[in-house]
Amino acid sequence: MVCLVKLEIKESPEELKALLTSLKESSHKKRIQALYWLKIGASNSIEHIAMLLGCHRTTVSRWFSLYRRGGIEALLEQKKKPGRPRKIPLEVEEKLRIKLQQGEGFSSYGEVQLWLKGLCGMDIPYATVYKYVRTRLKIKLNKLD
Repeated sequence: MVCLVKLEIKESPEELKALLTSLKESSHKKRIQALYWLKIGASNSIEHIAMLLGCHRTTVSRWFSLYRRGGIEALLEQKKKPGRPRKIPLEVEEKLRIKLQQGEGFSSYGEVQLWLKGLCGMDIPYATVYKYVRTRLKIKLNKLD
């Protein structure tokens, strides 16, 4: 059964096209593309739009419900992704980055570990400190000979 969409789109096709070209995230582009096709009359059914975008019809239906409730802002709203909090908070990371970039920062990862424990009372394993400094901060410690 084909479900025709009855959705009042406030934005003009030109506005939607401009927004479509300015977006970087593919998930957001798909949402705006669906609105654009509906606005210009290229498609008027949820099933057809879903097929063109390569997603399920309930997904497209959910996007249109979001648009009805809150407009473009609700449709493009970024939800906070779940996950474990960082071992090293951003403020401490910035202090560590500054300290490491100084000429005589640290001579070993053990020193970094002790500095973190002294600064904010964080007991972080050596392997975590090593991986964090090398991969996240992209800094290699200068060994003092």
